[in-house]
Amino acid sequence: MNPFPKPRQHGAWAMFLIPAVMAASLVGEWNWAALFLIVSFILIFLSYEPAVRVVRRWKNRRILAKEQLRWIIRFAGAGALIAVIVFIRYGQWDALFFGCVVALTMILHLWLTVNKQNMSIPGELVGVFGLTSSAPVIYLFLHQSMDARGWILWLINFLYFAGSIYYIKLKLRIQPQFSQPSNQIKIKKATPLLVYNMILILFLWITIWIRNYTWLFLLAFGPYIIKSIIGIFTWKTKAALNPKQTGFVELFHAIFFLIINILAFNIH
Repeated sequence: MNPFPKPRQHGAWAMFLIPAVMAASLVGEWNWAALFLIVSFILIFLSYEPAVRVVRRWKNRRILAKEQLRWIIRFAGAGALIAVIVFIRYGQWDALFFGCVVALTMILHLWLTVNKQNMSIPGELVGVFGLTSSAPVIYLFLHQSMDARGWILWLINFLYFAGSIYYIKLKLRIQPQFSQPSNQIKIKKATPLLVYNMILILFLWITIWIRNYTWLFLLAFGPYIIKSIIGIFTWKTKAALNPKQTGFVELFHAIFFLIINILAFNIH
């Protein structure tokens, strides 16, 4: 038996687990059904890399990767079965329908990956859209409807992790290509990240002010904004590049984002 193909995008774990945990925490009391849904998300996520290999090998060489297909059946089959049982057991048909829509998003991202378009900005945004959808699926399941709080929950998670795309691209793909440039060049190379952050801060500021939300929602993005500004001027050459360290920093900030937003939702 071939070894199980581990997911390559480690940051994707945070992109669906943090929104899922955030959504589950807003119900007021622990719900075991939400835990089963999170387990189903994990299992389906584990089937993604085998699915990429199956589709890619079939597309390129018309060869059916049977061992990888077995991994898909084991993980995706188990995950889908758990989710369907939970949805039917509690009569949550809207959540089931929403989950099917999210599944279509994953299929779209799978096709982009096979065609090597997943690392583009549109491709990565599709991935973030699908992964953060764990929040509305669980919220809809627990509350039977998507009210304003549910949509905001999804939106802030999407905005946070979409911003991480621009930051990671700058630190791991753009900066290592150049030696230490001038500050003017640094700012120019970081233009997409700067524009995104300005739009993000403006949007959060206006939304919090108009809807009278707690400013903790803005504080939750604080480490990300500070990290972005420092990251623009702290240039990382290829020799100084440490992807693992960058990943740990991202995880720490994501946990901070989770905790502050849970407090913010409870206060609001």
